[in-house]
Amino acid sequence: MLTLKNLPWRNLKGYAGRTAALLLFAALMAVAVFGGTMMIGGVRNGLDTVKSRLGADIMVTPESAKNEFDAQTVLLKTEPGYFYMDASVVDEIRSIEGVEAASPQLFLASAKAGCCSARLQMIAFDPATDFTIQPWIEDTRLSGNLGLLDVIIGSNVSWASAASDNLIRFYDTECNVVGQFAPTGSTLDSAVYMNFDTCKALIQACREKGMFKYEKLDADAIVSSVMIRVAPGYDSEVVADAIRDKVDGVSVATATNMVSGIADSLNHISGTIAALIVAFWLLGMLMTVLLFTLMMNARKREFASLRAMGASRGILSGIVVREALTVNLLGGAIGVLLTGVILFSFNRLIGESLGAGFVLPPVPMTALLAAAALISVILATVVSAWITVHKVNTMDASLVLKEGE
Repeated sequence: MLTLKNLPWRNLKGYAGRTAALLLFAALMAVAVFGGTMMIGGVRNGLDTVKSRLGADIMVTPESAKNEFDAQTVLLKTEPGYFYMDASVVDEIRSIEGVEAASPQLFLASAKAGCCSARLQMIAFDPATDFTIQPWIEDTRLSGNLGLLDVIIGSNVSWASAASDNLIRFYDTECNVVGQFAPTGSTLDSAVYMNFDTCKALIQACREKGMFKYEKLDADAIVSSVMIRVAPGYDSEVVADAIRDKVDGVSVATATNMVSGIADSLNHISGTIAALIVAFWLLGMLMTVLLFTLMMNARKREFASLRAMGASRGILSGIVVREALTVNLLGGAIGVLLTGVILFSFNRLIGESLGAGFVLPPVPMTALLAAAALISVILATVVSAWITVHKVNTMDASLVLKEGE
């Protein structure tokens, strides 16, 4: 039975094409606002996480590795690789004024071959001196006492890469996966972490297969990088300059330089996304207003008939507002839901496409952003409904009904 209460819903069903168009533009506005703000939040979270995970003020690597290692992009995009320098540089660095702590790391890369579960970067740390990776282990409540052939994998290392019983294979050597780190939105997520003894055992396995490109190097006398913490009261740039002057054959990068390059990239990405949010929201709102205006012109006789039968301006306004809220909130909810599914399903691919760290906001923040997106849709609804209500309330029902006689 047709009543004023169910009339808005009956109207929406009766004009399926118009309703579908309104749903589309409401969804477009929600996608722009929710998807855009989630992406901006994701790249910002990625930067913050990278800053906290970097953990060192200065990073020292072999000067000969410049062609394959760029400190400003290594956290965002890099091909697994390895390079070495003499371990004696660690003591040289520790002797420099302003260096509070220096901890070596050792790198290795697995191969795209049957002897390895996957092509991955391996990073070994020295438990006795490390101050960058062990805090991650503590944050994730994992055991910090890694034994021989124990490894922790990054968040992007698929468990499918591991064999049964939590084993992962490198150069036909099986390692025990004892945990997995939370995402950082950087290449650190695609690495495998271990102690020096495990890495040296894997280097030997790689050497035995004839796949180690530094055949003459002694694994006990090499390091790949040195992570440095600057003492309080010292400027990291000044200490970095001192290392460059006093230690031969090394390349030195400060955390400031490493992160600033990332920050510049993320600022550009965020600005572009913000502009797209505004553009798509305005487009959606304008199209919604246009559709409601066209709807009003097409339904003038309907509203005039209701007015002539005694319906008050308030009742007609309520019909318009309920129709607008119903279709726009439904469209907005669809847009938010689809955007959420896409972002959470393909967040890794999105980060790779953006060329930046990408860590989605936590659930409470996601819920707030979803609510903000729906509010933005309601704002467009208010504008379009106000225009339509104004026309309904100012029309002369008798003149409208006489049109066409």
